[in-house]
Amino acid sequence: MPDSINTSQSDLNASFEAILSNDYELNGTINRASREGAKFALIMAMLEQDCSQRPNVEKNQQTNQSPEHPKDLNYYRPNPLQVDDTYWRTCQNTSQLIDSGQIQSAHLWLAMHPEPLSQHNNAEVIDPEVVANCSFIAQARLQQAAANTLKVDETGLYDILQQLDPTAA
Repeated sequence: MPDSINTSQSDLNASFEAILSNDYELNGTINRASREGAKFALIMAMLEQDCSQRPNVEKNQQTNQSPEHPKDLNYYRPNPLQVDDTYWRTCQNTSQLIDSGQIQSAHLWLAMHPEPLSQHNNAEVIDPEVVANCSFIAQARLQQAAANTLKVDETGLYDILQQLDPTAA
């Protein structure tokens, strides 16, 4: 009698191997082609533009999460999400180190005081320079998303029901 757990695990591994063999990023084809200009350009052109169509590999969930072993053991300072007054003060130190030619000291300073990820902490805002550097398809999709934004009015449901059947009230 075959073991159903091992059979389902082997089926899962086979489907995962099929996904890996068809994806240029996950199977290392892009890395190998990076030394060959024309082949690299061809593979980059063949990649899917829509990231929702890309295969997604789930992270392994660890069951052993004791207080002695935190999940994210990282002693480095996290990057701030937006610019604040402290960044502008540290930015002056960074520019002074670079201007004086102390590049290694500037690298150390930036590791100790990471720069913010964005000027504003808003995922809905994309700078016009970034949009201008996107592909035409991505620009059209961003314009459609801006045009298709609906204003939700929960109180308008009663008015709609009244227009459909005024005698029901």
